[in-house]
Amino acid sequence: MTHAMRSASLASALEASAVDRDAIGEVVAVNGEIASVDGFDDLIETIPRVALMVCSATAAELMEVQSDGTLKLLSRSGGGVETTCPRMQVPLGESGRNLVLIVWAAPGTTLTARDLEQLTVYCSLAGTSLARARSDAAVREAAACDAATLAALRDGVLVLDRKGVVRSINHAAAGVLGVKREHALGRRLRDIPGLAPLALTLVAGDPTSFPEVVRIPHAELVIRAQAYDGGIVATLRSLSSAKPQARTRVQSDARYTFDDLISNDPAFLEALEIARRVSQSDVPILITGESGTGKEMFAQAIHNSTPGIAPSFVGINVAAIPRELLESELFGYEGGAFTGARSSGHAGKFEVAGRGTLLLDEIGEMPMEMQARLLRVLQERVVQRLGSTRNIPLHARVIATSHRDLEGAVAAGTFRLDLFHRLRVVHLRLPPLRQRRGDVPLLVKHYLRTYADRLQRTPIDVAPEVMAQLERYEWPGNVRELANLIEGEASLLPPDQNLILRVPASIDPARRRDGSRSTWVQASSSGEILPLEEVERRAFEEALLRYAGNVARAAGALGVSKGTLYNKIKRYQLVLSNR
Repeated sequence: MTHAMRSASLASALEASAVDRDAIGEVVAVNGEIASVDGFDDLIETIPRVALMVCSATAAELMEVQSDGTLKLLSRSGGGVETTCPRMQVPLGESGRNLVLIVWAAPGTTLTARDLEQLTVYCSLAGTSLARARSDAAVREAAACDAATLAALRDGVLVLDRKGVVRSINHAAAGVLGVKREHALGRRLRDIPGLAPLALTLVAGDPTSFPEVVRIPHAELVIRAQAYDGGIVATLRSLSSAKPQARTRVQSDARYTFDDLISNDPAFLEALEIARRVSQSDVPILITGESGTGKEMFAQAIHNSTPGIAPSFVGINVAAIPRELLESELFGYEGGAFTGARSSGHAGKFEVAGRGTLLLDEIGEMPMEMQARLLRVLQERVVQRLGSTRNIPLHARVIATSHRDLEGAVAAGTFRLDLFHRLRVVHLRLPPLRQRRGDVPLLVKHYLRTYADRLQRTPIDVAPEVMAQLERYEWPGNVRELANLIEGEASLLPPDQNLILRVPASIDPARRRDGSRSTWVQASSSGEILPLEEVERRAFEEALLRYAGNVARAAGALGVSKGTLYNKIKRYQLVLSNR
C-alpha cells in the first residue's frame, strides 16, 4: 500500500471516529435532557421534542397502540406532517405501556440508517425514563397515602428500622412522646431524650411478649407492636386516654376508687392503707369479710389505682356458676371440646382479663377438683383451654374474695391449704359494720348525698333519734344493707320533705319486740331440738319472707352470697314471696 493510500484510509477512519463521537455526544446530551424530567406527563410531552435532536426528521409524534390496533396521539413536536413523506416508527421498550415514536422526514428528504440507530437508542432511554417516572409516581402516591392514613389515625404510630431509627411517626405519636416529628425522623429512638425505655422495649424485646404499658418521664404508654422484615411498627396511646375506651370492651367495669371507701375506723383504715400499698404491685390478694363489707369495692379500687395496669377488670362469682360450667368459664375451651361447645371456641376469664385484674368472688365456694386446677394455673402462670394443649401465658393479677373463714375451711378439709397460701400473698380482713358503728353517720350522709345528687333534689338529712337507732342496729347485712335501707327510706320521702323522721321497720326495736319473733323460733319453743338442716331451712325461709323475696337483701342479712341463697332455695324448694 502506498503512502497516499494509507493516508486516505487513515483519514476515512478518523472521519468515521469523529462521526461516532458526535453520535455519542448527542446520546449523552439527550439522556441528560430526558433524565432532568421527573413527571410522567412532562416526559410524554418532552419525548417527541427531544427526538428531533437525534435525527434529521422535522416532525415527531408519540402514539399509544390501542387494543384494537389503532393509534392514539399522546403528544407531537415539529412542523406539519405530510403523509407522503418518509417516516420511521420505533417502539418504546420498558415503558409499561404499548407506545411508539413516529418521526417524519421533510419533503424531498429521506431518513438514514444512522437516524434509525440514533432513534432506537433514544427510544430505549425514553422507555426506561417513562418506567422510572411511573414507578416514582407510584411510590410518591403510596407515601402520600400512608402519610394521610397515619395523620388520620388517633392512635400514635411509630415505625422503626432494625437499628431502632425512626422511619415514620405521625402527629399523634409525636404528641404522646413529647417530641417534634422533624426532630425525631432519622434519629435513633434511644438517642432522643427520655425515650430510651421505649427504645429498649421495642428494639430489644420480643413483640409477642411486650408489656402493654411502658413508662417514660412524662407519660405511661399503652403499646401494641408488630414486627416486619425491615423493623417494627408500634401503636402508642397514653394510659389515661386508653383506659376509658378499653373498659367498654370488658365484661365488668371497675367503678370504685379508694375515694369511695369511707371510714374512720382504725381497723378499716389499716386495711385501706395496705390496699393502697399493694396496688403498686401485681401480687395475688385475698380479701375476706362478711357479706356486704365492701370486698369487691376494695378489689376495684386496687385495680383502678395500680399504675400501668391494663384497663380490663373481669369478675366472676364462683358460687353463682354451676360446677360443670365453672372450668370452661375460667379457662375457656376450643371449638368442639364438648357437646354444645361453640365451634369457634370460647375465651376464659383469664384470657379476657389479659394484663388486667381477675376477681374470683366467693372463692371459698370453689369445688375441690377445681381448686387443684386453679392452683396449677397460678403456680405455672399459664392457662390451657379445654380441649387444647397450647399454653396461654397468664398476665392477669388475681384478687380473691370470700365471706367464709378460709382458715376454718382448710382445717375442715374443704379448702386446699396450698391454694390458700398461694392466694393469700397479701390478706385484707374487712371488719363488719357492727364493729365500726362510728362509721354509720358517715355512710348514711354519703348515701343520702349520692341519692340526692342522682335525682337532682335538695339534700336529705336524718333526724337525731333515727340516727341513734341506726347506730345501735347490728347490721347483719353490713354496708350493703345500710346502703339499700337508706335508699329505700329516701325514696319514700314526700317531695316537700327532706328529713327522715321514721325509724325503718326492719330496725325498729319496738316492732321487733311485738312481732318479729320468727315462726321457726315459735315452733320450737316447746323445748324440742330441731335438726340443724331444719334450722337452716327456716332461717333462709324467714329471710326471704322478711325481705319480700329480695334475694340480694336476704343474702346480705344472712351473711351469704346470692349464689349460696339460690342453691338453698333450690335445695329446700323455697318460694320467693313478693308480698
